[in-house]
Amino acid sequence: MRGLICDDHPLMREALAGAMRDRWPEVALDEAGDYPSAWALAETARPDFLLVDLSMPGAEPVAGIEGLRTRAPEAAMLVVTGIQDEAVLAAVRACGVAGVYSKNAEAELLMEAIGARVPGLKACEAARLPPRQREVLGLLAEGLTNKEIARRLGISPATVKVHVARLSEWLGAVNRTDAVARAQKARII
Repeated sequence: MRGLICDDHPLMREALAGAMRDRWPEVALDEAGDYPSAWALAETARPDFLLVDLSMPGAEPVAGIEGLRTRAPEAAMLVVTGIQDEAVLAAVRACGVAGVYSKNAEAELLMEAIGARVPGLKACEAARLPPRQREVLGLLAEGLTNKEIARRLGISPATVKVHVARLSEWLGAVNRTDAVARAQKARII
């Protein structure tokens, strides 16, 4: 996966990049401090997702976001901003951004939101899934019941139920079928 972090304040840009690298060390990150640099990187680096500050040199917020959307149409775009003008934020949302978040948010909450909005990041996190949960997820994808999974792995059905519940919570799924669908969409299985 590849991400592009765009913010004109070096400290904010480095903080976002650091938090991303701590959580998803496998993700390659590029950084830009203004819209023209961000547009150029969006074209050449082909990011899977973008974290964008609205107030950057080189363009007005909506024009800047539209320029990024044109250059990276498939990328998930998330805005992290201090702007509170509802008219501007509504225009930005209309550009197809995946989410708009306040710069006042706690880092952990922001990382959770990013992970939820960029499905491919879950695939990066899958490498850190405990081996048993990876096994259970694979067997769920085969359509096995809890009893069948328990027999196959030599554990109790109650333990399987706990693993399924944790996987469902981790994937944000409402049931086991949804968990498998979300895992497949995120290319975890």
